[in-house]
Amino acid sequence: MKKFLSVIYFSLVMVFCCSYAFPDKLPDWQDINSYLPDELGFQKSTVDDFLELCPGVEVYNIDKEIKIISTNPKKTDVFREVNVGFRNGTLDWMEFMLNKEIEMSEIITLYGFPRFIDSEYSDELDYYNYDIFNIAANKDHTFAKSITIFDISSSAYEKELAEAKKNLFFEVFPGIRPGMTTEDEFLEDYPDLLPYMEEEFDTNTSYTLVDELNGAKYHYKKAVFKFENGLLSWINLIPVNSDLNNMLSKVKASPEIEKLDENYDFYTFDNFVLVVSRKYKKVNSIGIVSYDERF
Repeated sequence: MKKFLSVIYFSLVMVFCCSYAFPDKLPDWQDINSYLPDELGFQKSTVDDFLELCPGVEVYNIDKEIKIISTNPKKTDVFREVNVGFRNGTLDWMEFMLNKEIEMSEIITLYGFPRFIDSEYSDELDYYNYDIFNIAANKDHTFAKSITIFDISSSAYEKELAEAKKNLFFEVFPGIRPGMTTEDEFLEDYPDLLPYMEEEFDTNTSYTLVDELNGAKYHYKKAVFKFENGLLSWINLIPVNSDLNNMLSKVKASPEIEKLDENYDFYTFDNFVLVVSRKYKKVNSIGIVSYDERF
């Protein structure tokens, strides 16, 4: 991940100062290291430092804390726009708006699966989070739209890594047990969550957790808790990494497979069920009916 930061970070001077030209494709990660700008650093370089390297660019004052420099690169077809953000006077982030349609499958091939995917921040884009950079994709996750990099202090980075180690669902929610946890117990911890009911006086309710997932968000996009007559009956998890082979390698058990409909199959295990796309071999959701330490 640090290598990726360096790769895109090194490209900044090349794009802005137009001393070099990107190839008309994804940058060559091996050769781009020669563009290291020693003069710049996240949380160190100021707007004036940047203007010395790239004179003539316009600075936009967004608010008291945020300033943005935006430009249209002249010597590359890779990026149609590059935005550099300064927070409290120092370099905070860089956003590279892609001009080419780069498939998300190619991004994942290069960088692997993200820590988590933020699908709530925007109505138009989802954000693949890779610790110190993220990639914005359209909602159906076919093409990348932009790459944003940002640096964080080593202590904060180590803290995030420590949190990432505690990313299994039942590690983050140790007291939750299907068939045992009551709705009243659940609401003691999450009093602000509103239930969904199919009918006004239905005794069956469900609650959706996204931000509340905390460390579990590195594996799951969201979790839906289903209560029947006040008792937790099952939990539905939407995985970040939906690759079926990856899931099966972690489970290390043989499922019973049965057809759900024309597009999906059930993969049934002792404590959970996977809903799997037959065509793409992707896990659409995980239905947990009993505690399982693998989640």
